[in-house]
Amino acid sequence: MTAEAAGTACIVVLPEGCGTRELDLLGRALVACGPALARAGRVMVCGGQLAADVPEARAYLVFGEAQAHALGRSLPAAVLHRAQIVLADEPALVLTSAAAKRRLWNALRSVRSALATMER
Repeated sequence: MTAEAAGTACIVVLPEGCGTRELDLLGRALVACGPALARAGRVMVCGGQLAADVPEARAYLVFGEAQAHALGRSLPAAVLHRAQIVLADEPALVLTSAAAKRRLWNALRSVRSALATMER
């Protein structure tokens, strides 16, 4: 099934153990970027593996390199090739670092841009 058929625009891949403050910050950032990101599915990585099956999507917003590796191990190469994968810092770092916050906003802009061009 393709991402268009499934209606899945974006999936957010998060590390295990995100705290309430981290999830709140990310939720607010996603809502600020519009409905496609506000409704993005969320998948956690636990023990280096994705905690659930990851649907095919047009874009993946991945928080941390370990989560990117887990995503790469779980999705077929063809899906990875078609999708826009954007890497952001882990949520704990976003809470404490201004540079990580800037990188998060840049990542969110990249995902929004990718989704906009894919809709055309």
